[in-house]
Amino acid sequence: MIITLICQLEWFKQLKMTTVHTSIKTAYEVNDMTPEEISEDQDLDIACVKAALMQCSSKYRKACGIEEDNEDGLNFTNDELRRVNQVIFEAAISAEDNNGNPDWRVRSQNAQYIRDDKKGRKEAVKHMAGNVFNILSFNEQLQKARELSSSMKQQLIEI
Repeated sequence: MIITLICQLEWFKQLKMTTVHTSIKTAYEVNDMTPEEISEDQDLDIACVKAALMQCSSKYRKACGIEEDNEDGLNFTNDELRRVNQVIFEAAISAEDNNGNPDWRVRSQNAQYIRDDKKGRKEAVKHMAGNVFNILSFNEQLQKARELSSSMKQQLIEI
């Protein structure tokens, strides 16, 4: 019973973290809010907001100069990309084996690829790969550190 509750609590923390990240990303990318405005609006430390944006917003990383916006010649042109996407789509819809039977494995793989690409699951985040943190915990630690610093400063002033 206790183990189940602990697992549910951990699941809730992960859900909450995901919700906060999504909220911050939406505020920045959709509502065009600055990190400072997001910090004030969501009562989070500015460092937490910037760290979350660095982790989950390609637009923010480009604005900071972390990700380059220019073409390096290794990517498809828009026309080439349309043609490649059409080939992948046609394979997902009508792939056949040598006997003319539907090739369900190829169809399934291409359909999955299209869906994952559309959902952004294929986008590689180079600089923050594997660095997942709980923004709420991070924010709480920063607040405690500031309170402790303020308390120590006050004690020094009184001496």
